[in-house]
Amino acid sequence: MIARVVVIPAAGATGVLDYAVEAGMEPVVRPGVRVLVPLGARRAVGIVTELAATSSHPRLKNILTALDTEPLLDTSLMQLCRWLADYYLCSLSEAVSTALPGSVRIRIERVVKAMQPLATGGDNGAMAPLPDAAARLLEWLTTGGPQTTRAIEDKLGVAARAALATLRRRGCVVVEEAVRGGHAPTKHQRYFRIVRELAADEARQWRRKRPAQYALYAYLHAHPLRRARATELKATFPNAAAKLGALIKAGCAEVVEEEVYRPVLPPAAGEDRPVDLSTAQYAAVQAVIGGLGAFRTYLLWGVTGSGKTEVYLHAIAACLAAQRTALVLVPEISLTHQLVDRVRARFGERVAVLHSGLSDGERWDEWRRIARGEVPIVVGARSAVFAPLPRLGLVVVDEEHDAAFKQEDGIRYNGRDLAVMRAKLAGCPAVLGSATPAVETFCNGQSGRYQMLTLPQRVEARQLPAVNIVDLRRGPALGKLVLISPRLIAALKANLAAHGQSLIFLNRRGFANFLQCLQCGEALMCPNCSVTLTLHRRMRALRCHHCDYTIPPPAACPGCGGLSLSAWGAGTEQVEAALRQLLPGARIGRMDRDTTSRKGSQREIFAAWERREYDVLIGTQMITKGHDVPGVTLVGVLLADGSLNFPDFRAAERTFQLLTQVAGRAGRGARPGRVIIQTLQPEHLSLRCAAQHDYRTFVEHELAARRELGYPPFARLVQIRCEGENPQATERIVRAVATHVQGVREKGVEVLGPTPAPIERLRRRHRWQLLIRGRASAAVRRAARSGRDAVHRQARTAGVRVLVDVDPYGML
Repeated sequence: MIARVVVIPAAGATGVLDYAVEAGMEPVVRPGVRVLVPLGARRAVGIVTELAATSSHPRLKNILTALDTEPLLDTSLMQLCRWLADYYLCSLSEAVSTALPGSVRIRIERVVKAMQPLATGGDNGAMAPLPDAAARLLEWLTTGGPQTTRAIEDKLGVAARAALATLRRRGCVVVEEAVRGGHAPTKHQRYFRIVRELAADEARQWRRKRPAQYALYAYLHAHPLRRARATELKATFPNAAAKLGALIKAGCAEVVEEEVYRPVLPPAAGEDRPVDLSTAQYAAVQAVIGGLGAFRTYLLWGVTGSGKTEVYLHAIAACLAAQRTALVLVPEISLTHQLVDRVRARFGERVAVLHSGLSDGERWDEWRRIARGEVPIVVGARSAVFAPLPRLGLVVVDEEHDAAFKQEDGIRYNGRDLAVMRAKLAGCPAVLGSATPAVETFCNGQSGRYQMLTLPQRVEARQLPAVNIVDLRRGPALGKLVLISPRLIAALKANLAAHGQSLIFLNRRGFANFLQCLQCGEALMCPNCSVTLTLHRRMRALRCHHCDYTIPPPAACPGCGGLSLSAWGAGTEQVEAALRQLLPGARIGRMDRDTTSRKGSQREIFAAWERREYDVLIGTQMITKGHDVPGVTLVGVLLADGSLNFPDFRAAERTFQLLTQVAGRAGRGARPGRVIIQTLQPEHLSLRCAAQHDYRTFVEHELAARRELGYPPFARLVQIRCEGENPQATERIVRAVATHVQGVREKGVEVLGPTPAPIERLRRRHRWQLLIRGRASAAVRRAARSGRDAVHRQARTAGVRVLVDVDPYGML
């Protein structure tokens, strides 16, 4: 038997490799199982993609061993990985590595150790000086100890290979292999249980001569679970360990270890709130239920507060009744918590969660619970699209428009699009829900590619909130930007007096955007990135939000020594400080990346918000979507223009979506809601349509503009970005890509650029980019693949990374 294997992580340009399977290993070597294989002169970890009877290669090496007893990826997930590799222009190895949870990845690291420092003779035995790079490497290994080849390459760059080869040839170093990882350890719990009951005479004798041991025996014998943990026994019986040892020695008790799962969710969920479906909700539910068992994509377009979650829950119930499983994706971890609570309230403990906030052990436990079929519902963020659900019957993508579904490192996949493809491979419906669908998604709904399901009204006929726009160009502070307008201040005070909750949105964390010297005019910049440092007053730090470079605020300007450093701009921390002065006695909370870095903090803040422990909650984008808090009656948006000014053709769409979503947090209870939007561009279409809750007018204008300019959905884009420490080499490589793609002459394909990226330097690497545009997706992707492959060798030599982003979302 032949096994086709991809090496993980990817090893150079290797693709799928054939290996022979010895007869004794045939029962355990199956598709989806990890195996240890020889690769050249070393060993590597791979995953079996398929089995075959023959191979085109006459002489095959044998698989060394299987690393799993059960497949980690089933047939449908392997198909999904193949589609991922083809569409997003990556290797199958990279796709498989992305699908596997990090807790199960094994690395074969090559570790370099220094031998005797004097062993520096050449091939002829004569002593010769080492080249500079080799000498520096040998000194580092001698003083710093063994290092991995990856660490050596990071330190020496392109000189690493030659230096290492020189030292190996002269016998100065030895290279060994070390196996790292495997999977997070399975957690076991030790129990003690009775295995032999005492006869009546023996029991009477124990009670008389060994009363303490008999008491422990009697406790275990009468225990409702017929077993007890050591911690329980130690808390009940003095010197329990010695007594247990005596029971085990007498053959009355034994120790057993059972696998247990690490708790991921709190023990209690909220109460279920069943509602009578509206006519529109009922029609949507019936459409999805009627489509179970076949692939179809539904766009559930409903205004904020229209009850999309209730449609999901009814569809999931029908899916479970058909003995199938359900996958629900949300864009943010914070939304995972709220939706999980709703699902658990309806379906009990039959739900697992997958998101980046889990530890390796927790993720490993959830992965096994899902793969074993112990939980039929998975709720998670983007990477949960790879959950190993058997018998998948329904896929739901909530807030499908959200840019957080787009992966911005590694393989730049879109979780929403991958979810639709997974549903197609599983032969089940995909439901995409949003109050503000992505323009491309709405276009698919209009064309009939997706079936449109609409929820035009809020539940219980509640009114959408009234939206007022405050023009910051006018007012008493003409010429000076107002952080919180008098109108918003008055509304906050009135809402506080009426015992309503207020939500304040500013999509910028920190206290001030930057510090600038009033004498020389220089702003304090990050040395690694071409961005200013953000002032965080509470942490007494200037911090880069891209590379996390942090310094204390200086007393004087580093450039001219002037003492006139002034803070400019505003962030959520400054808003919090201002509101504490304006609203004395108000209970004010803040939710941004600074306040939610601790595990579980997002859930804690939202739980307190729902319990009305805060009167005002200030936050960044994470507070704007999906949350249903009935007490919120006022929403304030500060500086709504920020997202309009990005160099991105989706800027207007994102602004409209953001404003509509945050406005939709108001008025979800019995009391009506109100929204105040502060802006310097009140005439902009995005703001006017958001104020009127008018998605259709906005999307019609946006589609017309994109048709004229040739942007999605009327064209397909691939972005190629080159990043390197050497600016000249980086520019040379990106221009070589552009020249090659233009020479390929794919029909209908054009190249835009290259140009420096809007953030020209990030984490010490210079960045250039270009866009490849055309009407046909396949032609655009062929051109991009050809351009990337054409410069692969010279880019690697120059230390330049060439990154390919199919259907890009982030243009920075």
